[in-house]
Amino acid sequence: MPNQIDMFETRAMMQLVSRLPKPTTFLRDTFFKNPETFTTKHVDADFVKSGRKLAPFVHEKIGGKIVENTGFQTNTFTPALIAPSKVTTAADIASRSAGESVYASKTPAERALEKLAKDYIELEDMVTRREEYMCSQALFGGKIDIVGDGINRVIDFNFTNEKVLSGTDLWSNDASDPLKDLKEAVREVQKRGSVNPDVVIMSSDVADALINHPKVQKLLDIRNMNIGVIEPKIVAPGATYLGRLPGLNLDMYEYNEYYLDDFTDPANPVIKSLVPEGTLMVAATSVNNTLAYGAVTIMGDNGFETIESSRVPESWIERRPARQFVQLNSKPLPIPREVDSWYTLTVL
Repeated sequence: MPNQIDMFETRAMMQLVSRLPKPTTFLRDTFFKNPETFTTKHVDADFVKSGRKLAPFVHEKIGGKIVENTGFQTNTFTPALIAPSKVTTAADIASRSAGESVYASKTPAERALEKLAKDYIELEDMVTRREEYMCSQALFGGKIDIVGDGINRVIDFNFTNEKVLSGTDLWSNDASDPLKDLKEAVREVQKRGSVNPDVVIMSSDVADALINHPKVQKLLDIRNMNIGVIEPKIVAPGATYLGRLPGLNLDMYEYNEYYLDDFTDPANPVIKSLVPEGTLMVAATSVNNTLAYGAVTIMGDNGFETIESSRVPESWIERRPARQFVQLNSKPLPIPREVDSWYTLTVL
């Protein structure tokens, strides 16, 4: 008889995880399109700073002038481990599962495999949501909070391109000028980051304030001129393309994706938006940001085993009572390599 494949082996489970459907992640897919795995627990990243130096003039008889090398700084980070797990007990596979026909004749082994697949879909969703949340923190705050059981630290990318409006400058005030604020943000990115921003990502309240602002409405009401176009359409779950406004070569998006914050105050979990309320971001999608993954070490059949992958599943058995655990390990870290390539505005 040929050897049977154990679906709970790490090798088999990694094949399963690679085939699972992935949740839509607008921020991750737009700004961190380049995944990179490492063979070590540490990851290295080159941070690029724009150079504005002019080439020096020299006399023909003197020759060239040596200029200093500038352009990037290499930093080393240690991504934190994400490791949600699920447990299967004898009771879980002894009787039919939710939605299963009362006349079903599945064996406990078949139910165990079905539960394995369902558990990994749930674990994959949780890890992916954490990645999207980390991308949001990096983009809208310039730092990532690593807080959990036995760990509390911050990864700071030294982001400075941000501005908080107040008083009559707030977009809720008719005296404000949203187009002027957006143009200034574009120019700051062009000046500091040497890139041309092409998108605006905003929260729902900011999108409403912008579209309904009297100065924006006045422009949109002009007839027979192709000044600006507002044509909302959904491009991904939670992401709506709004269109363009006059004088701005920017595609505008409203992003309504949420997460359950059960770590700030565990006794009172709150659903929050991934794009902070009252906030927008002007950014360039052409920048080569990275979603790095540190290597994960697990206990294999022959002792400790270090695996280079974005997802590392594992399983183990405990007795008294009989239980089988499955766990999905990952060490992700979004790294914005050009921290001057975007600008955040708090406008409400």
